[in-house]
Amino acid sequence: HSESNSFVGITLFSPKYEEKASRLVRSCERVGICCQGTMLPSNAFGPNAPEGSEAFRFETISMKPSFILSKLESTKLPVVFLDTDLEFHRFPDLFVNGSWPQYPRDVLLFNYWANETRPETKNTPNCGSAVAFFNTTEPSKALLKAWAQAMAYEGNARAPDDQVLDLLLSKGEWLRRASFGWLPAAYLRTMPSFYRGVVPVIDHDHGSAPGLMNHS
Repeated sequence: HSESNSFVGITLFSPKYEEKASRLVRSCERVGICCQGTMLPSNAFGPNAPEGSEAFRFETISMKPSFILSKLESTKLPVVFLDTDLEFHRFPDLFVNGSWPQYPRDVLLFNYWANETRPETKNTPNCGSAVAFFNTTEPSKALLKAWAQAMAYEGNARAPDDQVLDLLLSKGEWLRRASFGWLPAAYLRTMPSFYRGVVPVIDHDHGSAPGLMNHS
């Protein structure tokens, strides 16, 4: 609740990932960011969906947009959703109001195709939702509600949340209903084989070998 906080980082984790959540929060403190971790109990979805099961995984994925919206409304601040296995190395200036040229952004996402030069791909979102900034604007909240409704749809019960978001932005025409910013490579530096040489603002599971499946 400090007046110096212009945004808050949020993460959702289960008990098995508590150590990585602690690492994320410590990295936030090092660079001067307020971060808030929320633990999801291992029995949150009942005895038939214990932590570690596919059922638990997909239930957690489905609740991501509603979780973000709840934090947006409770903190009254812009929020940045962060996967638990991330780590900050520098202060993320692009999450501060006024940091983007020409006009403020409602939503900031990491779009893997943002640097493409081919017109048929460069304007088509292919987002990774490990880092996602949502402003306190009405278009931002409306997109979160649409995303939450799409994740609650029975046909998307086992759908990756970022792919559902991609379809909302493109075929659902949400790109026209809000202002978006595509985050640069430094805001989600993945394993050493990818984005080699990038000086990171945010690292994805620092030190993990390429192809490792044990991410959060």
